[in-house]
Amino acid sequence: MKRIADLLKIHPGEGRLAGLVVGVMVLTSAGYSLGSAGIEALFFARFGVEYLPAMVMALAALNALTALSLTALLGRLPRGAIYMGLPLLMVGVIAAARLLLTLNLAGLYPALWLGKEVLNALIGLVCWGLASAVCDTRQAKRLFPLFGAGRILGAVLGGLGTTGLVSWLGTENLLLVWAGAMLAAGLLAQALLRLRAPTVVLRRSRRRARPQPSLLAEMQRGFQFVRGSALMRWIAVAAVLFSILYFSISVPFSRAATAQYPDEQGLAGFLGLFNGLSTAAAFLASLFLANRLYARFGLMTMLLAFPVLYLVGFGVVAVWPAFVSVVAFRFAQLLWLSGLADPAYQALFNAVPAERRDQVRAFIGGVPEQAGTFLAGLVLQVGERTFSPEQLYLAGLAAAAVTTFVLWRAGRAYGHALLDALRAGQPGPFFETEAPFGGAR
Repeated sequence: MKRIADLLKIHPGEGRLAGLVVGVMVLTSAGYSLGSAGIEALFFARFGVEYLPAMVMALAALNALTALSLTALLGRLPRGAIYMGLPLLMVGVIAAARLLLTLNLAGLYPALWLGKEVLNALIGLVCWGLASAVCDTRQAKRLFPLFGAGRILGAVLGGLGTTGLVSWLGTENLLLVWAGAMLAAGLLAQALLRLRAPTVVLRRSRRRARPQPSLLAEMQRGFQFVRGSALMRWIAVAAVLFSILYFSISVPFSRAATAQYPDEQGLAGFLGLFNGLSTAAAFLASLFLANRLYARFGLMTMLLAFPVLYLVGFGVVAVWPAFVSVVAFRFAQLLWLSGLADPAYQALFNAVPAERRDQVRAFIGGVPEQAGTFLAGLVLQVGERTFSPEQLYLAGLAAAAVTTFVLWRAGRAYGHALLDALRAGQPGPFFETEAPFGGAR
């Protein structure tokens, strides 16, 4: 066991904490992978893949409203209540959605598609919020790649299990499996917060000692911090561009898959298998490469490599827009996003003071990311009527070039943010005993 702990960079006394966080990551990700594959197959087969660009635009507005509301609530409710309550609330929502499917209402399928994306955003907030709440800056540097690997492992299990479960239970009943996974994750979240209960109580008592600001003031705090931080300003711009890049390939991939697999269960099986294989590769990268690459090249360098991957991918599909090239590009995108880019991106928020971290994360997820999502849907909605697929891929190539420049500037600001964190009493990344940069002094 000690050898495994050393390999995973788990220090003595951290085993239970790491195990509980990984359990939450695995269960939430596996449940979402199963439920998402089922909902996407139902939407594509029963409603129509041609409505995806409009759905993406609607999703941007819905996610922005959700994130801004959470930003306000994060400043008024105890973190523990949010982290324990949201998974249980999602269980009820998913179970109700499965019940409504028995009515076979046409308008229900777009609502399900939008709803599963909102739930995915909430799951990410709960998972990474929990991880940030129970880890200090030094632990985040070491353990966040492991937690990211847990999310990927859950997606692997859910994806590879979709084909068998959909043939046994049916596409609609995948939602019940998702609800069960969220229930188990909620119980683990309660155990995790009990493990760190003194910290949670202390933070709550400090908040109650001060007058509570208005909801509008709470919603503005994330924006105010981002506006005053050079790093977070560049990250906000990058969030817009990354959303555009993500949907610029995910929507063409969905269209190609639907054309290739017109049958509902066949499409669900393909989507599950594809997601399982891509996330299995990402799991291996996150578990065995991420820590070492971060230590050797740094977080920002590995994040900068992501838009470079988009540059290569859009260049290939612009020249060769076949099904196999679109699938290969999507595979590489998901591998790098889940295995290397997302843990690095989430670790950047540990340069933000703990009392503002969740609000800043929610603001960037709710405003810049959703602005990019809306722009992506608008571009796809208009572009598919005006331009050829190859011309749209060239537009994606240009967006990737701009994103590369923005991430380069963010990398320069990251060093200053680390110094600000040091001055603010967060010296974890600089402790020699932790060796977070591969032993560099």
